[in-house]
Amino acid sequence: MNNSEETMLKRHVSPLLNIVIMKQFFFFVACMFYCLFIVAQEPSGIFIPNKRIHDFGDILEKKGKVSYSFQFYNKGNKPIVIDHISAWCGCTSLSYTKRPILPKQKGIVTVTYNPYNRPGAFSKEIVVLTESGKSYSRVWIKGNVIPYLHPVTEDYPYSFGAGLYLGFKVLAFGKVQKGEQKTMEIGYANDTDSLMTLAFKREPDDYYLKIPTSLTLRPKERSKMTFSYIAPNNYAFDRLIKVYPIVNGICLTTPLLITFTK
Repeated sequence: MNNSEETMLKRHVSPLLNIVIMKQFFFFVACMFYCLFIVAQEPSGIFIPNKRIHDFGDILEKKGKVSYSFQFYNKGNKPIVIDHISAWCGCTSLSYTKRPILPKQKGIVTVTYNPYNRPGAFSKEIVVLTESGKSYSRVWIKGNVIPYLHPVTEDYPYSFGAGLYLGFKVLAFGKVQKGEQKTMEIGYANDTDSLMTLAFKREPDDYYLKIPTSLTLRPKERSKMTFSYIAPNNYAFDRLIKVYPIVNGICLTTPLLITFTK
């Protein structure tokens, strides 16, 4: 390596090395502050909830959000202010008493859980900070979400006819270099009460576009399939392939569009 090449290498490597070192430094400092913050906190012995765990039991997803209000009692001899509440989950929303809670009085912490698209068992911790963040109290909610079959258009918004729904109406492969392979996934659904056979017809019939030859869907079945393409050449123009679904032997009139850019 000559001097000019070495100089160029140092010029490019040094800033990157400095960035890596600075990131490691800030990560270390953040960890130190976090550790000090945790060590400085203690469980509250005077701000006591009426229960530690609330079990919602079985929740029907289709009925929406559920809530429970924990009652926290001030067992001390001076007012307590709730400084902050954390649940660390977008599925949970919180509200709480903002005014100072006098001795022998109670404050309310209401926890609301959103079961939408969250089937199965759950357990969420809620941390309540008091005394300027020096003390904390912990409570939990738990339960089990009973899911329901969502309307097909929530995840498969495009109707192609005959009860067939797809997640996209255009698959944009973008630019594919010669010899490069790209794969894309698309969701599909049979929204009928009958068995559905599904095949496809390409126009033009570009065999470099690999598509499922034949699929069978049970009534109301929803699934995913993959389309892949290996570019035989580099093209100087944009391209379009129309893929017509064939449902139960009948070719539909609305195509899925497969696009490529030059």
